[in-house]
Amino acid sequence: MNHPSKDKSSEIRDRSRRNFIKALGGVGALALNQRVFGGLSPLPHIENPLEHYPDRDWEKVYRDQYRYDHSFTWVCAPNDTHMCRLKAFVRNGVMIRAEQNYDHDRCGDIYGNTMTKAWNPRGCLKGYTFQKRIYGPYRLKGPVVRKGWKEWADDGFPSLSDNPELRTKYKFDSRGTDSFVRVNWDDAFRYTAMGLQAVAGTYSGEEGKNRLMKDGYDPITLTHWNNAGTRTIKLGSNLPLHGLVGKFGIYRFANMLALLDANVRGVGPEEAQGARDWNEYTWRGDQAPGTPYATGLQGSDMDFSDMRFSKLVVQIGKNLVENKMPESHWLNECMERGGKLVCITPDYSAPSAKSDYWIGTRPGLGDLALLLSVAHLIIENKGYDEDFIKKYSDLPLLVRADTLKRLRPEEMIEGY
Repeated sequence: MNHPSKDKSSEIRDRSRRNFIKALGGVGALALNQRVFGGLSPLPHIENPLEHYPDRDWEKVYRDQYRYDHSFTWVCAPNDTHMCRLKAFVRNGVMIRAEQNYDHDRCGDIYGNTMTKAWNPRGCLKGYTFQKRIYGPYRLKGPVVRKGWKEWADDGFPSLSDNPELRTKYKFDSRGTDSFVRVNWDDAFRYTAMGLQAVAGTYSGEEGKNRLMKDGYDPITLTHWNNAGTRTIKLGSNLPLHGLVGKFGIYRFANMLALLDANVRGVGPEEAQGARDWNEYTWRGDQAPGTPYATGLQGSDMDFSDMRFSKLVVQIGKNLVENKMPESHWLNECMERGGKLVCITPDYSAPSAKSDYWIGTRPGLGDLALLLSVAHLIIENKGYDEDFIKKYSDLPLLVRADTLKRLRPEEMIEGY
């Protein structure tokens, strides 16, 4: 049975409780406002904030990020064809950042020829963060020697040709599985000298010739060997060294090894032989090895600034967007001027996405088959400038298989 009077009294108590809590909350909020905000003064009226600002200390913190003590220019050369002049900024003896120097148009030769301003900007994110590599934990900060090679040297450089099984013992046939050991600079120089002397001595004279033949060298490769083991020493600079050191220092070092040959074979200056410098392009095949092999001339290169005015640019074996980043702006300028881009690559790469035509070839010899087909069509339809080819290209040059010398017109044309 319900009791209306009891329900009524309960409702009154609930309302009284709610009112009390509301009133208490209001008093508390008022007290809190007085305590927290009561001490604040109203904002002053400032007509021009740029002229007057209450606190600008944050600007000093911001600007200190770019403060430097001095700067210097340098050339970032991860490859032989980049050579970007950058500007480094130093603070407290530490390089803190790098940026473009914007002076490529002032670079020139002894005849006064200068580059176009279009070469600016130069550089990429790798060059701009080069200082992180310098001070990073993975930088090689001292000489190291492959462990197996060091053991071979410490054992007196026993002939690998006379004892082929030693190649396995010292991991010459599995270098990738070997480790490196640290040595000091004096030991590094000593091991280098000992190694050069061992190679020169092992492969000099008749015994050296027999070892080379036993190792499978083609007799024609010994044409310019001249009994000197130093001629088997192949010196090749890495691509970043293709500046003064790479082009001149390595050759001078190769010639200097004639002193080693004179010591090893006991010959005079007129018979002493230096080592040989093997160019990256012709030895490792970095760029069109067929051209110098067949003609004796290096594959010609173009000036990238020509790309700005090209009507058609074909990229094959080249990735100007990801692998040659300082040059990618030439593609943009070509497109801005209405040029067409063709990309020939097995994968749908970054430059493929920017191209008008993408020709996806099979990995391996797909690009070679494509180019031979193009060459066939050009020759078949006479789509070439015969006079230009004769005067300015390598196409008319042939090499005789019997003498390995260039074929001369008088050898083929009677009365030439």
